[in-house]
Amino acid sequence: MTTRLEDNFRKADRTHLAKRGVHTVADLFRFFPRRYLVPGESTRLGDLPLGETAIIQAEVISVSTRRMKQRRGTITEVIVHDGEQSMKIAFFNQHWLDKALTPGLTVVFGGKVESYRGQLTLASPAWLNRTEDDHEWTPEDLNSPFPIYPAVKKIAQSRLWSAIKTLLSVAGPEEFADPLPKGLREKYDLPDLRTALEDMHKPRRIEDVERARQRWKWEEALALQTEFVSRKAAYAQENATPLLTEGPKSRRFDSSLPFTLTPSQVRVGEEIGADMGREQPMHRLLHGDVGSGKTLVALRAMLTAVDSGAQAAMLAPTEVLATQHFHSIQHFLGEQMGLSPLLSEDDQVTVALMTGSMPARERRELALDLATGNIDIVVGTHALLSESTIFENLGLIVVDEQHRFGVEQREAMRAKGGESTPHTLVMSATPIPRTVAMTVFADLDISTLTEMPAGPKNIATHVVPIVDQPNWFARVRTLMRETVESGRGVFVVFPRIEPTDIEDPETGAVIGQKQGIEDLSRKLEDTPELSGKRFGLLHGRMSTGEKDKVLKDFADGDIEILVSTTVIEVGVDVSRATMMVIAEAENFGVAQLHQLRGRVGRDGSAAMCFLLTELSETDESFARLQAVAETLDGFALAEYDLDSRGEGDVLSASQWGGSSLRHLSILRDSEIVAEARRVAEQIVAVDPQLDAVPALKAFIRRVLPEGDAHFIEAG
Repeated sequence: MTTRLEDNFRKADRTHLAKRGVHTVADLFRFFPRRYLVPGESTRLGDLPLGETAIIQAEVISVSTRRMKQRRGTITEVIVHDGEQSMKIAFFNQHWLDKALTPGLTVVFGGKVESYRGQLTLASPAWLNRTEDDHEWTPEDLNSPFPIYPAVKKIAQSRLWSAIKTLLSVAGPEEFADPLPKGLREKYDLPDLRTALEDMHKPRRIEDVERARQRWKWEEALALQTEFVSRKAAYAQENATPLLTEGPKSRRFDSSLPFTLTPSQVRVGEEIGADMGREQPMHRLLHGDVGSGKTLVALRAMLTAVDSGAQAAMLAPTEVLATQHFHSIQHFLGEQMGLSPLLSEDDQVTVALMTGSMPARERRELALDLATGNIDIVVGTHALLSESTIFENLGLIVVDEQHRFGVEQREAMRAKGGESTPHTLVMSATPIPRTVAMTVFADLDISTLTEMPAGPKNIATHVVPIVDQPNWFARVRTLMRETVESGRGVFVVFPRIEPTDIEDPETGAVIGQKQGIEDLSRKLEDTPELSGKRFGLLHGRMSTGEKDKVLKDFADGDIEILVSTTVIEVGVDVSRATMMVIAEAENFGVAQLHQLRGRVGRDGSAAMCFLLTELSETDESFARLQAVAETLDGFALAEYDLDSRGEGDVLSASQWGGSSLRHLSILRDSEIVAEARRVAEQIVAVDPQLDAVPALKAFIRRVLPEGDAHFIEAG
């Protein structure tokens, strides 16, 4: 027996294992059981889910074998009982079971639950708690937790378990190089890697499994924190050009503001200014609730960069968001914004927008202006990352919606600073819970905006269960009409552009169709309450020019009711809008609902938000919508979202760009994370390159691959 996967599994089996993320023996060792059957647990045979694979534990009552009449071979019928109900299970061409299975024996069977002649049974059953070689009953299996692995196509549980146990016994020491330092294991009573793997796959007691699980949490916490501490140490070795804390352009801007900055905007501005005044580059995260004034804070920082003779760039993930930021900056600067490099006066700021859809000629001209220093501030999408985009003197990068950019993309942008590394400010659209900030943004300093510029918002939010309470939707439409007739605007948000088929979950047959955004708009226009009102449509497939015109018409009142997808989620500021209706609200996340709701009442006026749902009030997901309705506190909702969804969703692979954190809970394991941070700082202080801990270094690359987009999905 060798320790190569190809010598233990057929090519087809390896293909199925690869789909489960198992490519090496090390991967197989970390392919852990999803649960364990603990001896003594009773299984209710009557509650087995029809059509699903199930594991049962029961006592053998009788066994009989006979030859089949219609085809060659034998059938062994085993009757088992769980103390409440019996079940007959048939095994084909396994006549040896007649002797191996004896009445009174406790067995564990697995198979697909089916109905035969009105009785539940297991199709293609497998006897799990036996050895693979001689089919003999092993008494110690009955006295130990039995591992149940995630299903791998075409590979029986027993064969998978047998292969793992065999490989564990023959693998060499290189497979058990331990990422956790010995001193840390001893201090916290953690098993070494080999022991922990054996405890997961061959536990004698369920307590062994729990002890091993604690170790996996420490592994991931230490890997994560060591990576972040290493990054922070690397940042400290970089050189940046110190920038002014203020200058003529930033002073003119501050004096022209028609309102007073909030105390937290002042405090955060001072934190950013202090960072940018140093010779090491700033790496700071800015977050706050919806409408807390993050864009204004970022603009003030960019103006101080311009005062220092440097350029600033704001990077946004989409053209819609980049365009909205450009218009926001244009609005804030007013007459201080220069129309073009040629027409700008000395005390003005030249701002440009760069996107991938720009005509080639305009983009070449803009690239030339950036390279020659004629542009002070540029707002753009990934187009800013291209090799052809060169800056004369890039001093500050502002990254918005930073979770959508990976490390490689940020590094590509920072490399545009030449010999001097630009300062970096990253922004999150919604608040980040403290536990998440400590875990996921540990390589960044953090600034938090805690106040709202216009004071606390007044948005009355209501959940409307249109199936349980069909008359309520008519009342919502009446309120839409009244809002429009008072001179205010109404947003209607919808999750889809095109209609989509509704499929039967069992057969896959199309049984209906969900409406698209145009269908919804027409239905609303045809209702008696909204007949004759001026509707507009907005979605991501429209051109930038079309979207800009629709938003302008809505802001001017030419459009009274704007039916839109989530393109309005961030950055849209239409002060006359005081009502929002979100259709199929159950299809949006908590943070997204809160973000959308923030588009109304932006001038401080009282506003309304209605969450329409087909969910019943008894549905578990209804509570999520109710939570949004009950508070306007984005920080509280962020904590609720994390708690209710769990880290499995919040830190999913799609949001972490391929990271494989599986055991660490940022909610429940905050003490482990904090202690791992201290250990990581000690390691990096004496060994910045991690040469003395190669196993930890390798594990970091396993958990956080190179170029990993490791930032949390804030929306």
